[in-house]
Amino acid sequence: MLANFHFLRPMCLIAIIPAIILWILYSRKTHKSENIWSEHCDPHLLSHLLINDAGNSKNTYLASLIMTIWTLMVLALAGPTWSMYANEVYQKNSARVIALNVSQSMNNDDISPTRLDRAKYKILDLLKDYKEGQTGMIAFSSEAFVVSPLTSDSKTIANLVPVINSSIMPVQGVDISKALQKSAELIKNAGYSQGEIILISDGAPTSTDEATATELAKNGYTTTVLAMANDSTDKSYEKLAQKGDGKLIAFTKDNSDVEQLIANTSHDSSQKMNNKLNNATMWRDEGHWLIWIALVLAIFVSRKGWLNKLC
Repeated sequence: MLANFHFLRPMCLIAIIPAIILWILYSRKTHKSENIWSEHCDPHLLSHLLINDAGNSKNTYLASLIMTIWTLMVLALAGPTWSMYANEVYQKNSARVIALNVSQSMNNDDISPTRLDRAKYKILDLLKDYKEGQTGMIAFSSEAFVVSPLTSDSKTIANLVPVINSSIMPVQGVDISKALQKSAELIKNAGYSQGEIILISDGAPTSTDEATATELAKNGYTTTVLAMANDSTDKSYEKLAQKGDGKLIAFTKDNSDVEQLIANTSHDSSQKMNNKLNNATMWRDEGHWLIWIALVLAIFVSRKGWLNKLC
């Protein structure tokens, strides 16, 4: 127990300092009044003088009691603790994977500076707003590779995004179907039976890609698309998004496309995802015991006129 003893709010202990200062001032005052008689009377006569020693003792007792109450209240406020307890907390049990196309076509500069660079900016904005659930990421061309497994720490993924480029892919080409399957596999391996795939890509999907999106949607894995190209690309991805039970979101120069993605994810989480019950261990604040002791002691200083005796 002593090994685990600490205060939850240690800065509150500063409030003991005024009590110490007041006690020192009171002690000096009492000591000074005694010294006045000592300066004018012989020591052997002091014991015969009419001095209210009982009153002085009572005042000292009362002052000590008040300082004790003060100290107990400060210690209670600081939150002494030495044991832990399990506390049930709820978290949104949502899972999502960002699937980023890093093929050579994403290096086109029709979107400044390039499609890929702008897509990475969008991803960083998304990660800032993903505060609940877990997020993973893959990069794909003709093959899909895991950038990060699902994690509740979006900053981990954000640190990896800037270094992603087309040159890291060993094989060129585009296979959206493999990207969707890899994303669903990532969600499943994290222990989720359903989740959302956010596909960020250009080009045009194939019928195989649409069939994969349809099959995954039946199993609880939806596909939302952020199309990083022109209007014709948007239309080609519209069918895939519909079959994937998701939405097609067109690229915008401002942040409205990111806001749509976040709103869509939040809606899916509240409609399709269950809340997850977790047990979190927390330190037990034992300060209430000191408060009860202080209240009992306060009964003895609540008598009328007692505080005036200290002045």
